[in-house]
Amino acid sequence: MFPLTKSELLKNVEKFSEEKLVDYELKRNFDVGVPHENVSKLSPYIRRKFVTETEILKKIFKNHKYENIEKFVEEIFWRAYWRGWLETHPWIYKDYELIEDTNFIPTKTGIKCFDHWKDEIIETGYLHNHARMWFASIWIFTLGHSWESGANFFKNHLIDWCPASNTLGWRWVAGLQTFGKPYVAKAENIKSFTKGRFFPKNQLNEKIMFSEKIDKNKIALDFNLKKSQEINLDDSLGVIINNNDLALNNIFNKLKLDFECCLFNKKSRNNLVNIFEDGIYNDIIKENDNIKIIQTFEDIFKWIDENKIKNLIIPYETTGNKLFENKNFIEKIKEKKIKYLFYLRDWDKTSFPYAKKGFFNFKKNIPNILKMMKLL
Repeated sequence: MFPLTKSELLKNVEKFSEEKLVDYELKRNFDVGVPHENVSKLSPYIRRKFVTETEILKKIFKNHKYENIEKFVEEIFWRAYWRGWLETHPWIYKDYELIEDTNFIPTKTGIKCFDHWKDEIIETGYLHNHARMWFASIWIFTLGHSWESGANFFKNHLIDWCPASNTLGWRWVAGLQTFGKPYVAKAENIKSFTKGRFFPKNQLNEKIMFSEKIDKNKIALDFNLKKSQEINLDDSLGVIINNNDLALNNIFNKLKLDFECCLFNKKSRNNLVNIFEDGIYNDIIKENDNIKIIQTFEDIFKWIDENKIKNLIIPYETTGNKLFENKNFIEKIKEKKIKYLFYLRDWDKTSFPYAKKGFFNFKKNIPNILKMMKLL
């Protein structure tokens, strides 16, 4: 399902645009099983910016008008919305992280659809979005597990795991995001949207008593770009790429700047994730022979010293995505008298300020965001 070269991925995008996008809105909610040809399966790549949202939409808009594919465009924006929302509500993720990060895997439940989806996640690292909603609802309301343990299960197995969309998606199903409105998995709905593959009649809790209380003292923050130092792009420049932005170097290639580049490879606990990431990393190296793969902070500092780097650019780190934004790394950089910048792309910089409230309010601004990005 997931090609490991950008050239093959972009061919898939073009094929999806030509053959599937016209019917996307009608067919996207059906889970018809692997290989899930009715959806784009772009999430593992967008999550890492191996391919960017801007690249995808530029290709798509060559063949389609915005008003004809509005639902697909909204789906592309969902990740930016979740990330922006979590930036303005960072305590949500901090509270989630306080819960023990266990690798709890439920045993066979006898609910055929749930057991199938559990195995599919573990075996493929992926699950259709509608199935994720059903799965989470059954996990919480039928099986009685905490939403946090479910979010951890996805975190430990999905190749497209993103702190914001995963945490907030589970909270949404639990009725904590759109407060008091939990998502209820219903047997008839599952039967309809799996085209009869599954029908868990009389197996699900479809009458949910919601008892959570909202904390009205927590007020959303304004999104403010983290302050960074002024750097000199023409003086011993170094660029680090990682899973927060695997294509950041392309920005500076287009500017025809001289710079050194390394790819920070932080290994996952999940072998499927490592196989996927090693594959796309190899493609990046083939296309950019000046990039060095580095796996430890110690080797990052060696790379900095060897290349006499004075100015350093690092992908921006949103809530839950912290790698380099920590006291030890920053102090070491300052000790070496290196100026640094956490670089946030215009896509996110433009989208995040609209993400303080619900998605309905956010999506009203999508045409305006596209115009500001010069995509419309």
